[in-house]
Order: sequence, then C-alpha cells, then structure tokens
Amino acid sequence: MLDIMEVSLPLNWKNLTIEKYDGTTDPNEYLDVYTTQVSLYTMDDAIFCRVFLTLLKGQALHWFTHLPPTPRTGLIP
Repeated sequence: MLDIMEVSLPLNWKNLTIEKYDGTTDPNEYLDVYTTQVSLYTMDDAIFCRVFLTLLKGQALHWFTHLPPTPRTGLIP
C-alpha cells in the first residue's frame, strides 16, 4: 500500500473551492461539502485523505498534527 502522501492526484484535478476548516464550524457540514467536491474527481480513499490534510487550518490543523503516531492498517476501520 502506498503512503497517502505518495498517491498521485488525478490528471483532471482542480483546487477545491471551499474554505479551509478551522474547527469552529459544524464538522459534518464541512465533510458533506468536502466529499461532494472531491467526488467530482475521484472516489479513491487515499486521495480523499491526502487532500483533506491540506484543507485544515488553525486549531483543526494543530489538533491533527499533534495526534500520536499510530500504525495504519487501512483507511477505514
């Protein structure tokens, strides 16, 4: 399995037109918008994860970057 950050984006990939998530708004609504936009280009779980990391800012990014490392055995438990 490739590391998530090694997965190539599709050739037709365009930057998403949504604001970065900072943790102060409804996460479920943000995920709905995010999923809708990414699914225009791909249904690949690794790309969903890779791109999501680039759309975090503020306290959401701080939280994510301070998670303890854990072994990855799959993208979805």
